[in-house]
Amino acid sequence: MFFVCLVYIAGCSPKKLFSCQLCGKVLCSKASLKRHIADKHAERQEEYRCIICERVYCSRNSLMTHIYTYHKSRPGELDMKDVKFF
Repeated sequence: MFFVCLVYIAGCSPKKLFSCQLCGKVLCSKASLKRHIADKHAERQEEYRCIICERVYCSRNSLMTHIYTYHKSRPGELDMKDVKFF
């Protein structure tokens, strides 16, 4: 006996799903998979610090998501030259 698991992601064709080989997360595009690997699994070279609350992130994408979600600012509304890279 075997089970078939069909994952549905809104807006994605089931034939075009990409799975992370490191954690099994299923993503909708190759670009999303690449960003996921960079955000979650890559060795950290730099730190990205929020200029509003000083919280530190390991990727620019994570920082931008944080700023939009928690501070309700779009990336263009902040002066990115003030973002600190360590």
